[in-house]
Amino acid sequence: MAHRYLVAGLCLPLLACASADKGTPTGAAGTTGSTGSAGTTGAGGTSAPIAGLGMGGPFTFPQNKASGSCTVTSVANSSSATMTAYNNWKSTYVVSASPGLRVQRPENSNDTVSEGIGYGMIAAVYLGDKTTFDGLWTFAQAHFDTFTGTLMNWHLTSAGATASDGVGSATDGDEDMAWALLMASDQWNSTAYLTAAQNMINAMLNNSLFPDGSLQNGDHWQDTDAMNTDYFSPAYYRVFAKATNNPQWSGIVIDANYKHLAAVTGTDGLVPNSTTLENTIAGGASYGYDSCRMPWRIAMDYCFNNEPRAKTYLTAVGAFFNGVGAANIGDGYSPTGSQTSGNHNSAFIGPAGTAGMAGYPTLLDGAFQFAVSNPGSNNSYFAQSLKVVTMLMMTGNLLDYTQL
Repeated sequence: MAHRYLVAGLCLPLLACASADKGTPTGAAGTTGSTGSAGTTGAGGTSAPIAGLGMGGPFTFPQNKASGSCTVTSVANSSSATMTAYNNWKSTYVVSASPGLRVQRPENSNDTVSEGIGYGMIAAVYLGDKTTFDGLWTFAQAHFDTFTGTLMNWHLTSAGATASDGVGSATDGDEDMAWALLMASDQWNSTAYLTAAQNMINAMLNNSLFPDGSLQNGDHWQDTDAMNTDYFSPAYYRVFAKATNNPQWSGIVIDANYKHLAAVTGTDGLVPNSTTLENTIAGGASYGYDSCRMPWRIAMDYCFNNEPRAKTYLTAVGAFFNGVGAANIGDGYSPTGSQTSGNHNSAFIGPAGTAGMAGYPTLLDGAFQFAVSNPGSNNSYFAQSLKVVTMLMMTGNLLDYTQL
């Protein structure tokens, strides 16, 4: 059955047709929020403070807090090394834009992708760098797409124009920005950041999900039957539910996507870059430069929430990479665990290290030490960005502030 037709022709009652209706998102910016059929409170209609959001900060770096049953790296001077990595990343990749700041990809004509803005906002909020955070968010807002007016076009040229292939949002960038805004609402005690996050979250609910709660690749992908496996970030969705008073995020969205993860995860915990809603391979069978982020996203859910499904996944992938050895992890694997490329960088090693937080301390410390000892390894925007966010995670500085 071709699921690409579901959005137009079928509406499952659990999602209350939110994905099928591509009209104005509930509670869009500038409107009075309303209560949808599933009890969604729109961002504009949130008038009372939300427990754990818009308060609690500042959270001065470093925090160095272990979450749940997870451990943090024992490498010496880990926090100062993380700050150094961030400063080096910022000096290389964050540049002035009109307006604000943007994250450039020097290896790709100095262009910008929305995921880079998301990584930068995440790093900046945990390092307490409000100037960089606000500059990146200013740029994002100036490049919202025409489909929602609340989510960012995913690909921009160095001049700030929407690239020919860049129309519409990308879910990974959207969710990372929304999470960063929620954490910023606590870091800097700001209801303005909270409202901005609510607007993005409601737009994603109405435009970036299939009717059963499965993730779409963005707000302009309703006619495709493809899913990027590693866009799934369940720890985020639990807080999205709290921020918008919408249990769909913590219920069917998490459940649907954990089912997909279980269906496509190999024995060694390796997932393909891309699959379909039917859990068949959509052209990206290898564990590559998309799916390498999966351990990091699932580690957050285990560390913050002790989710047993996350532990199952991390046990498999952590055992595999622990056996390989952190410094030996390559930048590509077949579904059966054969290494397909011999390059070594923190795009793969950093997320693998976060899996080590769930019971593989040698992997954890090895991955962190690799980042410290190889500061210029594969000096690309992607590897260096993932190095920073995973170093924050491995040191206990990428946290769910709503639980502190």
